[in-house]
Amino acid sequence: MFHTGGAGALVSSTPFLNPRTTISAVSAGAALAAYSFLGFDAITTLTEETIAPKKTIPRAIMLVLLIGGGIFLVVTYSTQLVHPGGTFPDVNSAAFTIAKTIGGDLFSSLFLAGLIVTQFASGLAAQTAVARLLYAMGRDSVLPKRIFGYIHPRFHTPMINVLVSGVVGLIALKLDVATSTSFINFGAFSAFTCVNLCVIAMFIRQRREHGPSQRFVPNVVFPAIGAVIDVYLLLHLDGKAKLLGVIWLTCGVLYLAYLTRGFRRPPPEMEFVED
Repeated sequence: MFHTGGAGALVSSTPFLNPRTTISAVSAGAALAAYSFLGFDAITTLTEETIAPKKTIPRAIMLVLLIGGGIFLVVTYSTQLVHPGGTFPDVNSAAFTIAKTIGGDLFSSLFLAGLIVTQFASGLAAQTAVARLLYAMGRDSVLPKRIFGYIHPRFHTPMINVLVSGVVGLIALKLDVATSTSFINFGAFSAFTCVNLCVIAMFIRQRREHGPSQRFVPNVVFPAIGAVIDVYLLLHLDGKAKLLGVIWLTCGVLYLAYLTRGFRRPPPEMEFVED
């Protein structure tokens, strides 16, 4: 029977409007949402293997964002209706508890099978994207070309990069879900902050060279707000993840200093060739 309000209802505003929601809970949810949406950018790593990439890649990015965002919204909303709140006997098996509540043991088993298949598919996609990006960086001498720019003569794939990404993935199995999620988000929020700051920097540079030809609000105000939010979320990540992230970021800065001879010359640029 169709009814509204309360646990198990088909329609309810509780998942969106909850007076018990706190700023810290919203921050945690925002970090989780960012983690859920990460990965769409991996589409761009296969640009050189795509037919008509200037047309296909932007369309693919938008489709993934819209379809994936719609799925996340429907699933999250439905989950909150079935099981309001975030209290579970075992948080690591929360999804199975909800699946069993929805459809019993049969649906829970089907859910587990689907989860295994999608995890393998997601892992293969991530490994492909990482290996392809490392190859592009090695080919253009951003990373050591002899290692990361190597292509297997028979399979015509960046074999070393595939192995490296696989080994790193296996090592990551030792991390718990909270730390690994926060560690990934550290990189994401750091990158998002830099992107927002670069938009402002480009606005200032173009204003000096060509005069006030761009609008101030979308090119300065919005990126500044985005950078502040990203830094706020970054500071509220897991402590271990922040430590690992700072170490990894420091290694990157030191390597960049080595490539640029102490930042005295521009770093190597990646070239994307369209045949």
